[in-house]
Amino acid sequence: MRRAAMAARATCPKVAHNPKDAEAWKALGDAAESLGLVDEAKVAFRKARELDPGFLRVPPAPGDNQPASHEVEKARRAVTAIVMRHGRRSKISPEDEEKLQAQGNAFFKARKYEDAVMAYSRAISFCPELASLYGNRSAAYYMLKKFKEAAVDAVKACKVDPFYVKGYSRAAKAYLCLGDVEQAKAQLMQARAKGADVEQDLRSISIVEKAKTINGNTLTRENMRLIEKAMEIAPNVEQFKVAMGRVLLTRGKHQEALALCRGLKVDGSKHASEILSIRAEASYLIGDTKAAERYFAQALASDPKNLHAKRFMDTVQAVQNNKQKGNQAFQIGRWEEAYQHYTAAMNVDPNVRNSLVAQCACNRAAVLIKLENLEDALVDCTYAIELDESYTKAYLRRAHIHSELENFEDALRDFEKVQELDPQSPDIRKLVKEAANNVRKYKYVDFYHLLEVRRTATDVEIRKAYKKACLKYHPDKNAHRTPKEKRDANRKFKHLQDAYNILLDVQKRALYDRGFSAEDIDSGVADASDDFGDMNMGNGSGDRYGSTGYSSDRRRYTNRG
Repeated sequence: MRRAAMAARATCPKVAHNPKDAEAWKALGDAAESLGLVDEAKVAFRKARELDPGFLRVPPAPGDNQPASHEVEKARRAVTAIVMRHGRRSKISPEDEEKLQAQGNAFFKARKYEDAVMAYSRAISFCPELASLYGNRSAAYYMLKKFKEAAVDAVKACKVDPFYVKGYSRAAKAYLCLGDVEQAKAQLMQARAKGADVEQDLRSISIVEKAKTINGNTLTRENMRLIEKAMEIAPNVEQFKVAMGRVLLTRGKHQEALALCRGLKVDGSKHASEILSIRAEASYLIGDTKAAERYFAQALASDPKNLHAKRFMDTVQAVQNNKQKGNQAFQIGRWEEAYQHYTAAMNVDPNVRNSLVAQCACNRAAVLIKLENLEDALVDCTYAIELDESYTKAYLRRAHIHSELENFEDALRDFEKVQELDPQSPDIRKLVKEAANNVRKYKYVDFYHLLEVRRTATDVEIRKAYKKACLKYHPDKNAHRTPKEKRDANRKFKHLQDAYNILLDVQKRALYDRGFSAEDIDSGVADASDDFGDMNMGNGSGDRYGSTGYSSDRRRYTNRG
């Protein structure tokens, strides 16, 4: 095998120097056979017979392709290269055509397009006049998105066989993917002259031509749909990729727009400034302000007249400046001033909804808490969460507000969300446990204490106490009080109606006195439990939780209220 490798290295230069030397081809065939290259040996001997008709040699039989040393493999590659370059023959039989294409077709069907290209290339080296081989390799290149190579092969196929209509269509599609509309049209016209139906392809060309005229500054819905169609037809055209980035930004798909434009080369591109501008806007809209500022600077350096870059650069700076001023005012206790700066930051561009604006909203909620305006603080926290669903600080702040407003079930949900997003958050387990306890503890309202009557009060006494309590806790009567006092009065006023409905109904009052809450009574839970009698009560008193334990819980609520 080593000698064969040495012979091959000596013979290859001779064939390369004089491809019409029959003796050199014979020697190359012998070397190829010794190296186990059966197909290459066949070609070499066939070429020798073409040059010397008196030469007779039985084609070698297939042998085992044993593992070889690096030296032998190198010799094999050299022999294969020489045969592919100089050993082409002019005619082949139909049986050979089918055999040579079979391997490439198998790879193509298995979606192994790289292997298919190699197989078709090898077949072409033996059969350079077979149009379908170029056509099939063009299809493989197309699937690999190597549109330039696909176009070259399709055109070559049509040159080999002018009536290979499929080749014109493939060439047109490849040129269209490259954005070369004129070449695509020319190929389709030749296909039409051969009788092919190319109307669908011509419609695709019309879409691409229209999309090329769209200005990125005027993206109407119709234009965006047209760009999407053009991207499907010609996905390799940089102009359409840039326009698609702008479409994705417009539709709020910031991460997708950033990923698309990061895949585009900036150096040497006539769309460099726009690519950088889209990267900057997408980075800003997902909250990466440092990257946004860097991309904006690069975009303006590439094109100082870039309107998108200028506008967004001003927006970013305005938001950042107002947020910074708000933080400074908050730190020194100037709540009203901090509120104004955060509001200004949020209103710089109402169309911008990103994590930076979410931070401003959450910070403004902190200001509103200081100003004892918990309702508006709750709204700001909710808005921040809408902008950034993974913003744990906003969930935590909203949970504390819910706790202060005694919306304990909502507080528990928010604390649990924080625990889900950040299990290492300080004291989160303790906060979740406390919130769960509050939900259980404050589910039961002591209506007797609320009305300030004894548990044995008559209906007349209850009605009289109800009217008095309504006057005491009515919102109009508490308008002058502090926000916290107003919230407490409003909460008690809402419970008065439940107290009135339950305590003046004999059956409901009996259930309530046994420890069921207003919620249990209204939902029917108390009636269902009552069907089981005393066997589920846990003691003989008839109290669902035990009279002592329940009244103890109620007293804790009463003392807090």
